[in-house]
Amino acid sequence: MTTSKTFSRYIYWLDNETLNTIKSELTSYGYKVSGTSMTPCETLNASGKKVLYAKPQIWSRMCTRQGSWYRESDKAGKTLLVSDHPLPEVMQPHLDAEMTQTGFTPDYYPTKQSLKDLVNSPEYQKLRPDEWENAGVKDSIMFKIFFSVTRFWGIGDNLSKHWLTHRANHANFLTKSFTTNIDGEEVPYTVTDNKGVCSSCVEFFNVTASTTRKLVNACPGSITFSKVKRDTYYDVKPINVPIITA
Repeated sequence: MTTSKTFSRYIYWLDNETLNTIKSELTSYGYKVSGTSMTPCETLNASGKKVLYAKPQIWSRMCTRQGSWYRESDKAGKTLLVSDHPLPEVMQPHLDAEMTQTGFTPDYYPTKQSLKDLVNSPEYQKLRPDEWENAGVKDSIMFKIFFSVTRFWGIGDNLSKHWLTHRANHANFLTKSFTTNIDGEEVPYTVTDNKGVCSSCVEFFNVTASTTRKLVNACPGSITFSKVKRDTYYDVKPINVPIITA
């Protein structure tokens, strides 16, 4: 796998009580620190001296059901902050992960039966939020409209068709069933193309499988609201986590 430095993001998580202090510190270094209004993935638009953050309530706005992964994680109640470069040393204790564009392409995607096995795995069934699984008619309508307008879905696409991969993608990061070897480390990856992904934000921002390195393909929402690209995997590396080699 080749790694490109054309896109890098540094992922920070802050306790809410430290947010104002950190904003003041960064402002003193000449940064402009601004909040997002609709989705967490908007923070990926951070650039140069523009640093973006998403408060906890952002995870319950546009992607309410999907945000259940955040609300039931160890990041719950914390504020996400993103920069396109390492921030001053005062931020080092809050650095959680680095996200970098890659040239990775899977050799193959799993079969339908393998996807079902991922979803039925004990790891996924134990850790997945109940709210996440509760996709109803409203979700089906909104997905069809949004993904069709953004041209990710064609006439034959609908939530029912992609519901299995929506779940299996998260499951693979929990089970590490489908991986690629990077310098002796087995790294799990998104097991479908963009149109079959939902809520890649929970992997981009190291919410799920927070000690696991991940190769993440973006969901249509992330591509629409941020600078991530179609057909592109991003290497999400947790910081200060021991790497287990084969």
